[in-house]
Amino acid sequence: MTNAAMKIDPDNDADLERRAAALVNPQSGLANDYLNVFNELVMLVEQLPMMPDLIDDILAWRPISYKDYFAKSNLPGRQVALDNYEKMSADLRQEFEAVVADLDRCATGSVAAIRLNLRRQGQDPEILAGLCAKAGAAMHGILARASNIVDHGASLAAENAQLRADRLLAVRIQALRDVKDFQDRPRPAQD
Repeated sequence: MTNAAMKIDPDNDADLERRAAALVNPQSGLANDYLNVFNELVMLVEQLPMMPDLIDDILAWRPISYKDYFAKSNLPGRQVALDNYEKMSADLRQEFEAVVADLDRCATGSVAAIRLNLRRQGQDPEILAGLCAKAGAAMHGILARASNIVDHGASLAAENAQLRADRLLAVRIQALRDVKDFQDRPRPAQD
């Protein structure tokens, strides 16, 4: 595609409408742009051990709902995204919102764990690297499920209520083990 074909004129209403329509995936009625909120956090968390100056951005991160994200957005397709969200089937919206809720919990938990680690351990590179790797991997897994819904309209491996409860319980148990392991670690002597 040439540069001229890719150029969008912000003063041309037809170009803006075409760009707005492209924002929403026709399979699901959802816009992938929303997931960038989480993709950016994952990138920051994974880079933190090598770039400690990213900590302020990570600690400032807050979850935002799909509707609030597009209501506050300057994207030309924000109203299209909101309109399509309202028209989605209740089942698909519920499935998407459940995955986003998992992602919110994982992301806020990751930020809290990083904050706690910094308070207790300072910036021990080894501990921080392990924590960030775990957090990034956990968020990647949930983001894959969310992306699948955005791209295809439904998750490929449908999850019934019992499977979801089992998965969430396993995540919670592992989180409790991780906290216990963290608390049981010897602390450096303080002068």
